[in-house]
Amino acid sequence: MVRTLKTEGIVLKKKSLLNTDKLIIFLTPKYGKITTFAKGIKRITSRRLPHTQTANLVFLQAQRRNDRLYLGETTLLSGFSQIKKDEAKSNCLYLMFFILDRLIPAEQEDERLYRLVKYFLVTLSKNTGATGDFFTDYLNLILSYLGYTHEKKSFNELRFTIEELIHEKFPRISI
Repeated sequence: MVRTLKTEGIVLKKKSLLNTDKLIIFLTPKYGKITTFAKGIKRITSRRLPHTQTANLVFLQAQRRNDRLYLGETTLLSGFSQIKKDEAKSNCLYLMFFILDRLIPAEQEDERLYRLVKYFLVTLSKNTGATGDFFTDYLNLILSYLGYTHEKKSFNELRFTIEELIHEKFPRISI
């Protein structure tokens, strides 16, 4: 078992814990979806805090102790600021990450899925057209890759399929 992980990763989700700590979930090419404990990250002097915003692409180091991963150093590779400046793109991003967080199993290597998600972020940041059609096409691609569907579906059909899979309603976000 690897004690120190050094890898590129995309921040999928964050969850505040007591005091100055957070749980941060990353999607990585080599280790899949991993959950790390970020001790002291909410302190005002923490250099890691701005790096761990949702959808940031970072290089991270984490240490495994007692079957848990603790986030060490991080280096920001891209913040995808073009997405975060546009409300429609942000809604698209957060809905995709909501879906990915619930569908991707923990700690299963899947470099192709990682590349698909990374390409989604790059394409979304450069996209100037309608985000709804782009989102539906990309969601069809990801669900097909994960093996949940083999035919192209409309957004409403995809929403129904995913809600059935995760046993949870979509958040109220307009795309």
